[in-house]
Amino acid sequence: MEQHVNDIMTIIKRMRKTISKESSKKLDLNKCERVVQRLESFSASCVEYEQYQVKLKDHLIQLEANVDEMNTDFNQHKKVIQCIVSHLQKEHKLVPEGMYLTLYMSIGMSLGMVFGFTVFDNLTLGLPIGMSMGIAIGAGLDADAKKKGNTI
Repeated sequence: MEQHVNDIMTIIKRMRKTISKESSKKLDLNKCERVVQRLESFSASCVEYEQYQVKLKDHLIQLEANVDEMNTDFNQHKKVIQCIVSHLQKEHKLVPEGMYLTLYMSIGMSLGMVFGFTVFDNLTLGLPIGMSMGIAIGAGLDADAKKKGNTI
């Protein structure tokens, strides 16, 4: 099982050397590495662990073989990664980096607008206050999740 992880990491390193930085960003190889590492951390308790590893390894081998025709494979790559990320979120209760920040910032802005209209009678005063509170709460929850090791 550990051989799959080493093979996947080797393929990712080779791809970084052969493809452009733009393609590397589109493929989000950093996220791909994090997903492999997080998936490996649940190897003892996850039934689908090896299935996802083999699927990702086969996909990366195919992607590496078709480097010239990579433009059409970005969507397929994102689907494969999202499938694994979805499994990690549902079954292992992991969250993507920055999830709480974006969630609470939008909630804070909404509440800031409501309080800006009703309490302060000034939208421009309520919006930044709500957004600031949301960012503070979201950043704290993100830091807590990262400290507990619950991020992808």
